[in-house]
Amino acid sequence: VIRFEVLADLPSARDEHSWWVRVCYFVYQFGKFAFLLFVLKGILLYLKGTADPPLGHLRWLWLLALVFSVISVVISADQRVVLFWQGSFNVVVYLWCGVTLLWLPGSRRSLGTRVTGLCLTATALLWISYEIALLHIAFPRIDFGTSLWTILSGRNTYLDLIMDMLLAFGMVLVLFEDARREIDTAHSELRIAHEQLLRESFTDSLTGAYNRRAFNEGTGLEEARSSFGALVAFDMDNLKTINDHYGHKYGDALLQYFTTVLRGGLRPSDKLYRLGGDEFLVVMPRAVAEVAEQRMRTLIAAAAPLKLEALDVEIPLNASIGSAGFRNMEELETAMHEADRAMYASKRARKTAPLSEMLADGDALPDT
Repeated sequence: VIRFEVLADLPSARDEHSWWVRVCYFVYQFGKFAFLLFVLKGILLYLKGTADPPLGHLRWLWLLALVFSVISVVISADQRVVLFWQGSFNVVVYLWCGVTLLWLPGSRRSLGTRVTGLCLTATALLWISYEIALLHIAFPRIDFGTSLWTILSGRNTYLDLIMDMLLAFGMVLVLFEDARREIDTAHSELRIAHEQLLRESFTDSLTGAYNRRAFNEGTGLEEARSSFGALVAFDMDNLKTINDHYGHKYGDALLQYFTTVLRGGLRPSDKLYRLGGDEFLVVMPRAVAEVAEQRMRTLIAAAAPLKLEALDVEIPLNASIGSAGFRNMEELETAMHEADRAMYASKRARKTAPLSEMLADGDALPDT
């Protein structure tokens, strides 16, 4: 612009050997080399995340670009010859970057990388045609490319502009695709975090069983919705006594042991809920209430006592049990109340044994 527009009317503008004309050519030449180096650095960053300092030799390319820019304007005062020497670098950089993007592994290939790679490759091919057209000017003895120069001369600016716009479009696509991947990753992490929080809100932190909220909202009841089944309600008889005499630490250990024993006798379709305190509920699809209750009684009776090593005490599992059946999901709430009533009736029918009888024979109460 400075050479051919702003200062075009100066007498020295007609002299290609004028110092300021050569300065203009130098700025143009080095500016184009700088652009190529930035394109190369950007491609390297996108491919491997490395450009500097791991590829510190790019510093030497900057020095080479500076030296070559000076030499090209010193040895020739013809702008077309300067353009010819620039073209060799254009072809190498554009072609390498374009082919590299087009040969990306399938997992990294996308519309953006394809468009950008094609634009870079097409730009390299365009510059090959420029080199052929300028060959007879750089080397007057070679009479080749004159007709191509006639076709391209005056039109190359528009061709360059079109290729630059397409290249910019491809690069913007790549940026948008990277942004979309980041957003998708963030959404995935948020979904996982949401599912984890939801799962934690539906489970009892001490025992890992579902809580009352989970039961009220139907979590874990998918199989029960399409089948008959049985509910078995539990109330631990000795939890309060253990808490009062040994502390809640050992009461929590008893709750955890109780849920472990129950899980050992459940099917994958059976779901365990801790309704609160020492009350538990098991939903058993495709089960008969009487059979399910007897199975749970046998399971608890056969369980080994919980050994409190620190206190040298063994605590047996004692629980009141009640059951009820349901034929469909609509009867589930009613069945739960019936199981509760049966469990409390069982609790009233049996007298709670003294703590000395709950402990293994020969154990005595420690001082509290």
